Amino acid sequence: MEKTPVSKSIFTKKTQDYTFVVLFLSVFSIFIVFAISPSLKTAFSLKKEEVDLKKVDTVYEQKIMNISSIQNQIEESREKLPLFNQAVSQYPEVNKMVDDVKTIADKNEFVIKKANIADVNLIQSKKQIDHVRLIVEGKTGFENLMSFMNELFQQRRLKTISNLSISQDREATSSGLLQVILTIDGFYL
Repeated sequence: MEKTPVSKSIFTKKTQDYTFVVLFLSVFSIFIVFAISPSLKTAFSLKKEEVDLKKVDTVYEQKIMNISSIQNQIEESREKLPLFNQAVSQYPEVNKMVDDVKTIADKNEFVIKKANIADVNLIQSKKQIDHVRLIVEGKTGFENLMSFMNELFQQRRLKTISNLSISQDREATSSGLLQVILTIDGFYL
């Protein structure tokens, strides 16, 4: 048997093919690890991000629909805004409230003997509803008192009666007049 030189045995066609395959697989493995693997990780993270963004998009779409609905309600109620401003004024407007009460008292034969302003907060607060308290003492008949209260509640400015005291007038013998003490609250912002 003849000895073949090492260089001839290494550089045979079969050895070259195996060497090429081994080098190709090594390069391909390195390529997979360093190039394709991060791309696959990025693809999966982007898919998850897409799902999350679709959820966020749905939430934002719902919020936009809610804002649109509120805007429509405001547009429909815009004509009624002056009525709200008249019902709950921006300032206490004590003189207007007293004038309103006096006007309907005169109309309904409610004789006011005494009127006091009890609670008025003149310090501006953070847009919460406050009230002016008017305490009225007077004399009237029952029917006139009922008419007075009905007209008081029909006025544009929102008023409530928080306290009502009715007693028979000791000074009036047979006239049927009642002694009335009313606590009227008017509201403002």
